[in-house]
Amino acid sequence: MIEVIKSPTPMVEKTQWTAFLAGPMNGAPSWQAQAPKVAAQVGIENLTLLNPRKTDRFVTGTYQVNWETFGLRMCDVILFWIPPQARPMKPWRYYAITTRLEMAENLARGHKVIIGIDPEFKNEKGNDMAGIHHLRRMAKYYGVENIHTSLEGCMTELKAWMERPRKEEEKTHHMPGPAFEPMDKLSRMIKPSTSRNETLLERWNQTVAPGDTVFVEGDFGAEEWKPFLNGKIELITK
Repeated sequence: MIEVIKSPTPMVEKTQWTAFLAGPMNGAPSWQAQAPKVAAQVGIENLTLLNPRKTDRFVTGTYQVNWETFGLRMCDVILFWIPPQARPMKPWRYYAITTRLEMAENLARGHKVIIGIDPEFKNEKGNDMAGIHHLRRMAKYYGVENIHTSLEGCMTELKAWMERPRKEEEKTHHMPGPAFEPMDKLSRMIKPSTSRNETLLERWNQTVAPGDTVFVEGDFGAEEWKPFLNGKIELITK
């Protein structure tokens, strides 16, 4: 089943592969709404899509940032799609600038990233938008082999990645206790004191796939983090 969670709906549990739909929203077409249909068309069956395009315009900026940050850290893969600008923007705003910053950050963090840029994403002179050449070089540096020219291409890569062959020994993990600290439900990831938790969450889900088995020896910490972690967790007590 393809499930879609849209801001401001809170994420309460991670049950399958999860992809964050990253890309421009201000001035952009509502491309995120097409993502579930495209995913189904390429044959993806079990996937949760996190859509940051909020359904409630009264959502505070702080809540939106927290929702996106938590989703970016929790998800298995971040799918960046940059379509052409569809609507005028305020003179002081620059189209897709936040997307470029997020892309650079998550490439550097070592997250699994899939990138697509529409061929029509050009400036008024018909040239690549400023910074795109640099993003292409940076993506290659961090191991991104293909930058797709369609959302279908992005979803096709996602499907292949989800279904990649894995050895049996790669599906069992032995980890020391992560000692998760209690989750701040009001501010979640925004406080510096929680940055360790978000990094633990991110690294865990980059290592463990849904359905894997994880044996944890030592202090697991706050149990409230378990629903957001991949794998069946077995605590080893002495």
